[in-house]
Amino acid sequence: MPKCFERYKLVHVEATLIADKGVRVPTTLIAGESACTSVLCMLEMYRSLKNDFTLLDRKAVFALVYAAIGLSCIYYLKNPEFLADILSNTRFEHFGNYVAHSESNNLPPLGYWVVVVTIFYFVIPAAVIKLSYRENLGDYGLRLSIEKGFWKLFALCSVVILPLVYWMSLTSSFAAKYPFFQVYNGDPYLSSAFFVWESIYFAQFFGLEFFFRGFLVHSLKPAFGIYSIFIMTVPYCMIHFGKPPAETFAAIFAGVFLGWLSLKNGSIWLGLALHCTVAFTMDVFALYNKGLL
Repeated sequence: MPKCFERYKLVHVEATLIADKGVRVPTTLIAGESACTSVLCMLEMYRSLKNDFTLLDRKAVFALVYAAIGLSCIYYLKNPEFLADILSNTRFEHFGNYVAHSESNNLPPLGYWVVVVTIFYFVIPAAVIKLSYRENLGDYGLRLSIEKGFWKLFALCSVVILPLVYWMSLTSSFAAKYPFFQVYNGDPYLSSAFFVWESIYFAQFFGLEFFFRGFLVHSLKPAFGIYSIFIMTVPYCMIHFGKPPAETFAAIFAGVFLGWLSLKNGSIWLGLALHCTVAFTMDVFALYNKGLL
């Protein structure tokens, strides 16, 4: 217990003993002593906190705090109705309504979602790395070269994963969730709009892989080593809440595996390639099973 708390307790004990002897203790005296002790307490706590925080790894602290802030912002800002509300009664009101209430398909709100997640997954962390840390993005998973054995491992993972993806696409929970892209006016799904969607969908996965397997893993690596993989996996699993249970639990194993690859090879490219492959085939399988292809 800090000494200031002992002093604060002593003031009240002394006042109680004096009062018990029949001597009236001025309230202002007790209040003044208590106030002074409280100030000393706060100063001592500040010094203690300052000393503790100087021992912390600042990159790890920023990465974890930003993860909480960034994921919270995505959760609340990704709703296109939010955009429509803030643009109402402005010259951009029509644009906000177009994004939130598109009549032909839901590509506009999906595009808005991708913009939001890309800002918080990639733009802000990348800016911090370059402008504040003065480091290269290549040290956070964006190496220009791919690791040795990339295509062999990609093929092996695809052979294992794709049959599972097809099996899951037959379940009602996945059929209800995928694809995210929806057509409202009767146009065929296999159109230019579908491929635009897949392109921005892949861009979203780039941001996601960079944030979790790049920024988080490599920011936490100096302080936590291999444990950075498991720390990253917790929020990664949580962003899958609301999706089919099988996908949520699979995200735990995928997070650990892809995090290990990034930690070992310093690259997010294999994770990105697998994510995009799974996402595209899931959409195609879902549309095929619904008779929409």
